[in-house]
Amino acid sequence: MTRYFFDFTAQGQSLYDYEGDEFLNPKGACQYAEVIALYLKHRLSGEWDGWSVEVRDAKGRKLLSLPVAMAELMVA
Repeated sequence: MTRYFFDFTAQGQSLYDYEGDEFLNPKGACQYAEVIALYLKHRLSGEWDGWSVEVRDAKGRKLLSLPVAMAELMVA
């Protein structure tokens, strides 16, 4: 299992995930990021427009940056 981190970023702002979650592979972590982005898009009345969910590995390498606005396109 590998630990992945899910940060939220927008122009000039970042909310960092210091705990992360463990997944068997990067694909699982990216799928989880898609679910997070979809949730933010539909549950929080536009407050997250302009934000992205970024997936990073334990070494800090960015694997994915998914705009919240694009969530449905990725999951579909």
